[in-house]
Amino acid sequence: MAKQLSLPVSLPADETFDSFVSAQNQQLVALLKTIYQQTPDWSAVPSLQFLASGSLPMINIVGGEGQGKSHLLYALAHRLSARGVSHIYLNCNQLASLEQQILEGLENLSVIALDNIDCVRQNAHWEEAVFDLFNRIMEKRNTVVICSSRQMPANTGFALPDLESRLQWGTTFFLKRLGDDARKQAVRYRAEQKGLMFSDAALTFVLNHYDRNLKSLMCLLERLDARSLQEQRKISISMIKRELNLD
Repeated sequence: MAKQLSLPVSLPADETFDSFVSAQNQQLVALLKTIYQQTPDWSAVPSLQFLASGSLPMINIVGGEGQGKSHLLYALAHRLSARGVSHIYLNCNQLASLEQQILEGLENLSVIALDNIDCVRQNAHWEEAVFDLFNRIMEKRNTVVICSSRQMPANTGFALPDLESRLQWGTTFFLKRLGDDARKQAVRYRAEQKGLMFSDAALTFVLNHYDRNLKSLMCLLERLDARSLQEQRKISISMIKRELNLD
């Protein structure tokens, strides 16, 4: 069996299924969990027959920045690693520094996660390489491909029409934005992992005075963690004001 490839990729240890607030995206989360639980025998699972019977076993995850696309792919990769399932995670916005040969033989893996696949658009060499990979996967039919993108498959802007067509053969899930309660839950969970405590008042203050993009909120949490250690104080509204220069 093919092994997981060794690449210079470090996945955030705290971006797991446990830390992902599924809210209205429960169907997609349940599907990804089924894939890691049943792979490499995914094609025999009744709930995954839509993948086995399709032209290309592919799932597209579409959403804006900070909505959790990468988080879900990290979480899947963590679980696949724990089970020893052959897989690879590639962030396509970093492929320009790599050779296209890195895609050779990936059709022998059980799962391929291509994050930010829309980033290869207008790069003729990479578009062709990804297209060839998809064709090899179609021939072998033992690999599940999971792609993330900010654009719907029909609107990726690829110069290679056949690549855009291949993406449209997959099943697409559009990530729904989190409401304020779900955002609070996500920030509170990550804070508790770091041993930090956030009051409801402090969380509400952050949401009312800062970017509600979840990625931005997590970055702010890192800054508040550092300030809390520096000042040797608990996180409070006054500390948040100082960090955001709102005093």
